[in-house]
Amino acid sequence: MRSKKVILDTNLWISFLITKNYSFIDKFVENQKVTLIFSKELIQEFLTVATRPKFQKYFTDQDIQKLLRSFDNFAKIIETTSNIEICRDFKDNFLLNLAIDSKADFLVTGDNDLLELKKIEKTKILTIRELTERI
Repeated sequence: MRSKKVILDTNLWISFLITKNYSFIDKFVENQKVTLIFSKELIQEFLTVATRPKFQKYFTDQDIQKLLRSFDNFAKIIETTSNIEICRDFKDNFLLNLAIDSKADFLVTGDNDLLELKKIEKTKILTIRELTERI
């Protein structure tokens, strides 16, 4: 069975850091059921959000750097060229462009503006719970 190409929205990476629960990565990525897809924009958004002062009580800069280093082991970086703008929150359009250009199987998020779209081309947009039930 082919590994599923999955984009995880920044809100999930922040949740992983806060809870210190990396079971998704352990269960699906290390077992090669999932290939995680990133773009420079997604990594930049993650860094911008993760370094906000309000998160300093939950995780350290070292935690962020450790997670970033682990991306090198299991992530595929995609250069995006698409430029669609259909999301109600325009700041999320880069994720839709990444989904199109990477031909991702799934875009996983907790963001209702994205979830209401349900699909972009062949990429299904769903929650982490829905993803874990499917793979």
